[in-house]
Amino acid sequence: MLHQEQDKEDGAILDADSESDLSDDDVDYVPQGQAEVAGDEEDSLDELEDSSDESSEEETQTQANRLSKKGSYWNEQPPTQGRARTHNILRRCPGPVSGSTIISPKDAWELFISDNIIEEVLRCTNLEGRRAAAAKGKEWRCLDKVEFTAFIGLTLLAGGDKSWDVALRELFLDPLPNLMYKATMGFHRYEDIRRLIRFDDKRTRAVRLETDHMAAFRYVWDCFLANCKKVFVPSDCVTIDEQLVPFRGRCKFLQYMPSKPAKYGIKIFWMCDARVHYAFNGMIYTGRQPGEDVQRNLGENIVQQLSSGIRHTGPNITMDNFFTSIPLAEKLLEKNLTLVGTLRQNKPDIPPVMKPNKLREKYSSKCGFCGNMTMVSYVPKKGKAVVLLSTMHDDTAVDDQSVKRKPEVIQYYNHTKSGVDTMDQMVRTYTCKRRTRRWPMVLWHNVLDVATLNAFTSYTAQQ
Repeated sequence: MLHQEQDKEDGAILDADSESDLSDDDVDYVPQGQAEVAGDEEDSLDELEDSSDESSEEETQTQANRLSKKGSYWNEQPPTQGRARTHNILRRCPGPVSGSTIISPKDAWELFISDNIIEEVLRCTNLEGRRAAAAKGKEWRCLDKVEFTAFIGLTLLAGGDKSWDVALRELFLDPLPNLMYKATMGFHRYEDIRRLIRFDDKRTRAVRLETDHMAAFRYVWDCFLANCKKVFVPSDCVTIDEQLVPFRGRCKFLQYMPSKPAKYGIKIFWMCDARVHYAFNGMIYTGRQPGEDVQRNLGENIVQQLSSGIRHTGPNITMDNFFTSIPLAEKLLEKNLTLVGTLRQNKPDIPPVMKPNKLREKYSSKCGFCGNMTMVSYVPKKGKAVVLLSTMHDDTAVDDQSVKRKPEVIQYYNHTKSGVDTMDQMVRTYTCKRRTRRWPMVLWHNVLDVATLNAFTSYTAQQ
């Protein structure tokens, strides 16, 4: 009995020693319940690491899609709203300049075809008339201001009657048309003035042509633009676009534009009011002048030249993709001018997320913000995208009431893009042009048309 009890005690001591040896020396041993909890924690940690890796990859991909080739990042979130920005505040009251008194339409018209223009044309026309008459052994009857004003009036009357394509002989000699022609001036006298009218001194033209392709009409053009700038104050938005004056004669700066109805003509870049279609400034495209280097950034230079008279006044400029660029928007902001315009798809400033993609839904839009600039990409058709740049807007407003869900930037662009086109349409409807082989006469008729439209706008605005 004593031996059996001693053996039991020795076995218990050995069992205790073995358990203590396992718990102290075997580091891989874990109880079963704790092992299951540890395994779940490791699985959850692995899932979190995988999800974080995926989210970081998506975030990296999103940032890459919003980074342009030039390194500018277009944030998806708009900037915080605050006070109105300084470049969105108008500095002058739009309309006729203060102090101008326009009593009659004739007073308004004389603001644009002023005395200095008429006197220069009279001087040059009389010089040419005396030279041509002396060559034939005849004497030229001097043209004075009253007779020349009557000549302009008959030219405008033919445009108002839409008789620009009717032969002059029929207008003057046929008893059926307006009797005003025959009562004002004889047919042969009108023809002589129209044939001999000049806008510069032919004796000094060769010297001026060495530096200016448009020397034959430069003085009259500059005087007309100076009158347009000082008569009217633009509204909150102006439009810059081109006009093609039809002409197929000889001219060093003749342009071919297949998208225009006339195809061939003289190209004029205009800055017009987007609300009342008043022409403020213009630039005739003459190509590279003699001795000049090749022009770079032509669209940017044209916009800066045309908008030089409205700097630091606050209006917005709407333009198409020929002019719009990121550097131009930055330069205009420095002069308190905003910009809204379409961008060409090959511009390196456009991030990949804004470009056409077949995966994007129809009528969807994406916005990007970089400093004071906003870029909007809209899908009007599947696989197509229209990209616009604006320094006037700073939000993602979309017209949810419409089926097409157009962004506010696109709606504003559509409402203000037709300032020059409307001006051109109104001018062509009642144009006073006549068939001619001389390009200065083509520009003279266009000046008369635009001056008449500006006079109409100024007169109606003051009534």
